[in-house]
Amino acid sequence: MYQEFFSLKEQPFSISPDPDFLFLSDRHKEALAHLMYGLQGNGGFVLLTGEVGTGKTTVCRALLQDMSEQTDIAFVLNPAQTEVELLATICDQFKIDYDEQRASLKSLFDAISGWMLHNLEKGRSAIVLIDEAQHLSFAVLEQLRLLTNIESNNKKPLQVILIGQTELQQKLKENQLRQLAQRITARYHLLPLTLQETEYYIQHRLNVAGASYPIFETKLLKRIFKYSRGIPRLINLICDRSLLCAFSQNTPKVTASMVDLAVKEIDLSLEPDSTKNLFKYGWRVLFLVTLIGITVYQAPKIWHHLMQPEQAFETVSELHLSVIPVEQQVQEQAVFDSPVLTAPPVPIQDNLSWFDNYPALDLSKGEFATALQTLYAVWGYQVELSRANCEQASRASLLCLSTNTSLDRLTTLNYPAVIELASDEDIIYAVLYRVEDQFELLIGTQKIKVDRDWLSEYWSGELTLLWQPPFDITKPLKFGEKSGRVMWLAAQLNRLYGLPDTQKDRFDWKLKEQVIEFQEDNGLVADGIAGQQTLMLLAQQLDPKIPSLL
Repeated sequence: MYQEFFSLKEQPFSISPDPDFLFLSDRHKEALAHLMYGLQGNGGFVLLTGEVGTGKTTVCRALLQDMSEQTDIAFVLNPAQTEVELLATICDQFKIDYDEQRASLKSLFDAISGWMLHNLEKGRSAIVLIDEAQHLSFAVLEQLRLLTNIESNNKKPLQVILIGQTELQQKLKENQLRQLAQRITARYHLLPLTLQETEYYIQHRLNVAGASYPIFETKLLKRIFKYSRGIPRLINLICDRSLLCAFSQNTPKVTASMVDLAVKEIDLSLEPDSTKNLFKYGWRVLFLVTLIGITVYQAPKIWHHLMQPEQAFETVSELHLSVIPVEQQVQEQAVFDSPVLTAPPVPIQDNLSWFDNYPALDLSKGEFATALQTLYAVWGYQVELSRANCEQASRASLLCLSTNTSLDRLTTLNYPAVIELASDEDIIYAVLYRVEDQFELLIGTQKIKVDRDWLSEYWSGELTLLWQPPFDITKPLKFGEKSGRVMWLAAQLNRLYGLPDTQKDRFDWKLKEQVIEFQEDNGLVADGIAGQQTLMLLAQQLDPKIPSLL
């Protein structure tokens, strides 16, 4: 519609994949390298996860372009299938003959097995690529694992690429999928673009489309980054709608007001107003009040919580999650009082030998659910092992955050976390509990200490942590907002830097400068937006009762 107006050869921000517009950021290239490394192995699974719209499909398309002509590829785009339907889809993709009228799990499995072995004899290999893999059932995932068992002369003819959203990481931590998880030869969690990458991305797409002049000013690129949070799909939507706004107003360049209007139209920019926040927040507090049996005459305390969000989330009891009395909490060292299991002296060359140096360690306590149960205990909560999952976090006004990161980044976040330790032998989940001269790990109630080299060798980068948000953080706090959330943010920063409380409820330039200063002091991206990581560190630094690593 607007291509001719801007002298463009084609639409630059279509959300449909187009190889001509392929843009690989450093993170996309790193993801591609991980996947290529995984496919060099002898069979198994390769895992790529990321939030919606971060470019997972783009990475896989780039990966498949580099595949050898000796590789057959089957695409499974609809993961909501039964085991029989999945095997039938794989047969269809590989053009394997089978009797459709009498198709069964055994007949389809045998057909695929025979085809793969014959394929391997011809010097060919096969890849099954499954998109939206978080929707795969446990039974289907187990069937895929059985397919990867097929081998001839110690060579496996099939590899499986799983592409999915963040929930897929949690699913693969389930005990019944531990065998599959051990066969993942490479995994990568794709994060959104940085500010600089976002600017390059927008300019790249405009250049490919034939833009002859800067349609977006540089300052607008930063604005688009803040709204989109670096997610390519959202960047495309914002830019496309902004160009349409400029076209409708007969303006050759996009303005800030056009970007704001575009964002409103796709419902990205508007924060709930102060009144709605208080209303929504009030019902949440009343729900918690009901759970702990506060009576009507205590209504003034409810109002006190509403006016001081940082105190609104009290410790609660629930059906499957109960409170550990303060004197028994981990911070007082009554839950994990067992001595540290120490490793006997070993030669230097054996210092990185899995858990062999801890003969008294019970590794049966290394399941993900047990580690998460331990992490809840670190926060002062008792939860049944069968209920130890991230869904329980909301019952305690906590948030569960799962991500893939570096050791330095984890210590910057400074929160105890469930970490995944992987070797050729097994996968063990432990709680990284404390960091001093060494790293203290909890496996159940057992404590061990390891050094940085050991942890770097075996930690996969996967982690799950808990933290307590001071209010609803569905959207970050940013310049221009007026709400009770801003009042909390301003008060916390003033306390931290020893400044008088100003009772400020507007996010102005001075508050943005304070946020940037705090972010720079704590090694965060200094964008002046109070997002999840900024709030995590700010809440922790002002409350000594919040668990921390350091």
